Amino acid sequence: MNVQPPVAKTILNAVPILPSLNFAETRNFYVEYLGFEDVGFDGLDYLVVRRDGMELHFWLSDDPLQCQNSSVFFRADAPAEIYRDFCDRGIEAIRPADCQDGSIRFHVRDPHGNLLMFSGMGAPALAH
Repeated sequence: MNVQPPVAKTILNAVPILPSLNFAETRNFYVEYLGFEDVGFDGLDYLVVRRDGMELHFWLSDDPLQCQNSSVFFRADAPAEIYRDFCDRGIEAIRPADCQDGSIRFHVRDPHGNLLMFSGMGAPALAH
């Protein structure tokens, strides 16, 4: 009998790298409107923002189609709280009808067209 030794479990953390047409506009939207903090910005070729467990990296692009065709999906423990916070900040978060399984889904587009999608289990009745 061949017994395989146990394999150490590796924790992976994927961080999306999205295009930005203008770092100042991107930074302003994520920091001022979505509540992220500016973690790193050298002004030339890279920007990093973070909020709770969400981290996004940006590279500078001159092609609007790259932004319009880029997206990131966040699984959230409390999507309803994030949704309410974004709405309270005046962000237009698009939410389809509640899912049959009780999950909540919504999405937001940044000023350049990158799609941020959020989903997770939560109270299905959301105000706003």
